[in-house]
Amino acid sequence: MSRVHIGQMLKAQGLIDDFQLRRALEHQRRWGGRIGQALLGLRVVREEHLLATLGKQLGVPVVHIGRWMVAPAVLQRLPEKFVRRRRVLPLDVISVHRADRLIVAFPAPDDLLVVDEVAFAAGMGIEPALAGSDDLDQAIARQFGDHRFDPLELPAPPTEPMRLVDGRRLES
Repeated sequence: MSRVHIGQMLKAQGLIDDFQLRRALEHQRRWGGRIGQALLGLRVVREEHLLATLGKQLGVPVVHIGRWMVAPAVLQRLPEKFVRRRRVLPLDVISVHRADRLIVAFPAPDDLLVVDEVAFAAGMGIEPALAGSDDLDQAIARQFGDHRFDPLELPAPPTEPMRLVDGRRLES
């Protein structure tokens, strides 16, 4: 059984029209990548709507990680280097039929090779969840103390007038 294309699902929900879908398909043909990324890049659909529809299409839950911090015991289920390289994040451990399973956020839970790698690295079964790319990247950075996503601190404004290379002053 083949699954319904994401563009058709978004169209059926009234989130995009034929013209927008054609534009996104042309963008995808020209630049490559996934159709969802093309739709987001063209600002045709909001990320939360795309994620909800993708979650339905793939049969996986959608998570918004936000500022939520993962328990250290859960985070240690996968090596930091692996998490960063594969862009996945363990979120919780649940018990399903008396067996522990690791809930993991993925930007593309339909990539079965990555899902299998995660299961092997964790040494346990996986329950994939879909997360937005930016949300996931920021969460991974925050979980491992990477401050690249912290607000930028700007220096104080200068108190003297600017000087040109030849020594002249620029007065306001």
